[in-house]
Order: sequence, then structure tokens, then C-alpha cells
Amino acid sequence: MKPARIGSSLAAAVLVAGLAAGCSLPPWQIGAPLNGRPSIPPTEARLTPREAREAIARAQALGQTVLELEALSALAGADRLTGVERARLCDLLAARAEAFRSGGRAAPASRDLESLARLDPARGNRLLVERARVAADAGDAWKAIGARSEAQAAFDLAALLGGVDRARVPGPAPAPPAAPPTLPPDVSSWVLQGPALSQRLLPLAAVHPAILDDSPRALRWAELLLDEDPSSPDVLELVALIFGRAGRFGGTDRMLMELTFHSPDRAAGLARGAAVWDRLGRTREACAQWIRAACWRDQPGDPLWRTAISCARRDPGAGDWRAIRAYVLDRARPEDRDALAAALDAP
Repeated sequence: MKPARIGSSLAAAVLVAGLAAGCSLPPWQIGAPLNGRPSIPPTEARLTPREAREAIARAQALGQTVLELEALSALAGADRLTGVERARLCDLLAARAEAFRSGGRAAPASRDLESLARLDPARGNRLLVERARVAADAGDAWKAIGARSEAQAAFDLAALLGGVDRARVPGPAPAPPAAPPTLPPDVSSWVLQGPALSQRLLPLAAVHPAILDDSPRALRWAELLLDEDPSSPDVLELVALIFGRAGRFGGTDRMLMELTFHSPDRAAGLARGAAVWDRLGRTREACAQWIRAACWRDQPGDPLWRTAISCARRDPGAGDWRAIRAYVLDRARPEDRDALAAALDAP
């Protein structure tokens, strides 16, 4: 056998062994940082009280509620709020919590309501029932992704606030916000005029991805989105795309790890990440992610295997598609192999 053939055979053997080992592993806490520190670093810059009040005045003049809330939160963090500023921040937190709640995002809604209650205990007491309900919903959301400590903390909070009827019938699933029929003339200002940036930016970017072409502006949006809610898969997907378009591929990788962790269906979360790499033209990373997604369920009939094989065909350096195909067929029942082979080989 020629050396080149030996190397090729060895590479295929290593790939098959890697697939077998990787696909047989139990579910892991994907997204949980190995060093105990969060993957999303906190923002370093802090506004001084004078800068914060100047930012508040500018934001109010332009109706940019998102930036007003950011600056008021900076004052709250420095314990420099006046009575009027405190009341305004509570109003904005209540509005953003409602936007999150109506969008099915209970965890950030509960966070905002608890922030409101700390700022204004009397108002918080009037919202005990709502706070308990949203905290219980947040517990369900954390439980769905296997985040046990966060789920327990949310359930404990709901009980402390008076508890909720766990037999209650959930309401209909919230409808996703729709993008405006036409692109707003001043996108930069328009997306900042709601209580939550994600409420306007996510649907708009889905319909008009060209708004992300302004990289400095998009990176600023990414910062605001993560500050609003670093637990939303939709937010994490968009931020990963923004980072990738700016050439910050390490940031993309971190965001996609977090996206998978915050997705109840981990295979679907991995597949969303693979699609982001595809959109960025990073075929090598996309192929690796498609293989991980298929490997998560490790079911021969999973359509993700065909996607992974197709990707490896486009980029042979990402893996030996023949070895992947052989691995999948070997795990199928003998009577299913012909049909499965035809599906895997389909265009």
C-alpha cells in the first residue's frame, strides 16, 4: 500500500473512532464554562454619573428608550439615582419585563421585575402575584435546558413571593414580533425606541440582514443585546452572526456555545450554530458543527447526517464524508440500509 493510501486510511479510521467515541458520550453541559467564569465577559466601561445624565438627556430627546434605560441602570449601579430617576427606571423596567414576558422570555422578565422591586419595594409588593408567576415560568425555562441551580433559585423565589397554581393552564404561545413592512428611514434610532432592543432588532435583521453591514453600529447593538438578555437563543444567534461579520470568530464560537446551552433541544441548537457558520462562509466550522448536531442524537435516520455528509463533500478537509456515511450505515438496521444510503446520497 502506498504511503498516501495509508495516511488516508488512517485518517478515516481516526474519524470513525472519533465519531463512535463522541456520539456515545452522555449529554454534557454544553455552554458551561470549564473555568467557572461565564463565556460572555462583563462590559468594562462604566459611565460616570455626569456622563450617565448627559446620556439620559440625549436619549429622552430622541425617544431612544433602550439607551435611556442603559444610562439609568448605570446610575443605579453607582447608587446615584434621584427620586425622579428611580421612578423612571422602574417604569422602564416594568415595560421591558412586559415585552420579555409577552415574547415568552420569562427569565429576563423575572430579573427586571426583581430589579424593580429592589428599587421600589412598595411597587414590588403590589406586583407580588405577577412576580411569582413570572419567576415560576422562569424556573420552567431553566429546567427545560437542564440548568438546575437556576431553576431551583427561580422556583424558590416564586414560593417566597407567595407561590403560584402549578396546575394553571398555560396560555397560547406568544407570536414572534413582526418586522415593519418597509425599512424605517432611520434604523439606528428606530430600533432603540422600544423598551427592549431585541423586540425590534431581531425581526428587522431577519428580513433586512443588510442593516448589519455597518459593523461598528452592529457591534454596539450586540453589546446592548447581551446586556438585555444573554439567555435568549435568538439573541445569541444574532450576536454570533454580528461577531462573525466583524471577523471576531472567537466571539462567534462563544456565542454559539451559549446558544446551544440555552436551547432545550441541544441538537437543534447545534444546527442553528452550523447554519450561522454557513452564512459566514466558514465551511470548515460549519461542517464540524453539523457533525456535532447529528452526533448529539446519534440516530441513523436523522436528516442532520445527510447535511453533515453534504458539508464534508464540499470541504474534504473538514472530514472524510465516506467515513461518516459508513458510520451511519453501520448503525442502521440491515433492512433499512439501502433506503438510508439512497437518502444520504441524495442531492
